[in-house]
Amino acid sequence: MSSILSNISSGNNSLEFIDSRILDDKYRGSWSSQHNRYTMEKIVTILTLFNKYAPSKDLMVIRTADISKRPNNTPEEQTYAQFCNEAKAQAGIGTQDAMRKNLFVDLHRMGLIERYDKNKVPTDPLSKQSVKYVSLTDQGLKLIESKTLLDKFFIFSKGVDQLLGGYIDVLLNLLRDTEYNLEKISIYEFMFFVSAIGTETTFNINTDKCVELIKEYRNLSSIQRKSVIEQLKGKLKPKNYSGTKTAKRDFHNWHNKIKQVFSILDQTVYFEARGETLFLKKGQNSYAGEEQLTRLDRSLNEKYQYFVSHNIEKVEGFELHHVVPLAWSESIHQFKLLDKWQNMVYIDAFSHAKITQNRNRNVVMSASGDDLKLRDYGEKEVYLKNKDNIVYDTKKQTIMLGYNDELLKTVQ
Repeated sequence: MSSILSNISSGNNSLEFIDSRILDDKYRGSWSSQHNRYTMEKIVTILTLFNKYAPSKDLMVIRTADISKRPNNTPEEQTYAQFCNEAKAQAGIGTQDAMRKNLFVDLHRMGLIERYDKNKVPTDPLSKQSVKYVSLTDQGLKLIESKTLLDKFFIFSKGVDQLLGGYIDVLLNLLRDTEYNLEKISIYEFMFFVSAIGTETTFNINTDKCVELIKEYRNLSSIQRKSVIEQLKGKLKPKNYSGTKTAKRDFHNWHNKIKQVFSILDQTVYFEARGETLFLKKGQNSYAGEEQLTRLDRSLNEKYQYFVSHNIEKVEGFELHHVVPLAWSESIHQFKLLDKWQNMVYIDAFSHAKITQNRNRNVVMSASGDDLKLRDYGEKEVYLKNKDNIVYDTKKQTIMLGYNDELLKTVQ
């Protein structure tokens, strides 16, 4: 495929990046959410009803075939049918097919339900497996039993972060840092640049590179930016490509996926979507509470404190990373605990990308001499060799390990 956009503004790096991105078969990124349009309130309604029909984390038998293929429910599926009917009546979403094929997939990836195969063995939320049973999780129960709306929003936001593979922290980093001076992110900036951060693709970039590309894109005139979208819409149509579905390009589908991501981010305590532009949320039911903070000066202070406490300078190619993600907070209090320099590491972009690719799950810190290790609760570990992969004051190691241990007892 020849260059589509270079004629709009020759030498503009952001356009060259978009051109190279769409050459990759993974150009759309890997967004987990199904084509669902829901609000937190609707999800709370559905989970509350689920708890009514399958209380105390009991397993519910669900339908295993489309209604078009098998119109009647088996006797053991009757409870599921009643649950779906009531969910559809109260929340306006959730037919028997949509519930199991779309909503349950998202809710599982959010950690709010568990799905099981015919042998009652838990299934992997990210792979396609045949599912026969579903139950609420502790996190799902916590969401419906939370006393305040703000608590509900925090717990729901944590689920959204799991669903989107850790991108809430990426966005918070971009929008809160006054050095970046972004203030907002448009849907196209997210599509082209933000969604490239920490990916296993040919177009993988780090946060600093993303900011650089966004600013180059904003340097285009509004007419030029409009021309970018029009040209991509015209060229990226499946009918213009031959071969398999993977080899084809579809701008409409790509844009729709990101619209879905924005609509879900708008349901969190962190962001609000105004039209097709994302801003930090302020005021009531936001992570900043009633404090009117467009940018958390505190947080920037914590970033600054990392460099002061470790007595180090900035190093090109290195990035600050919250070990336990900010999006794991379940209250304003927890958010402030996570947003401390003791929960940060200054690591190289390659190590950072490995953590992002593992959906920010490398939260358990341990030491090997002066080196640090970040692992998840499974097999995956990122080894941070002192001075090569991490820059820090080794005398602060005990403080960092102790703080990590305390945080993990608080935030799970």
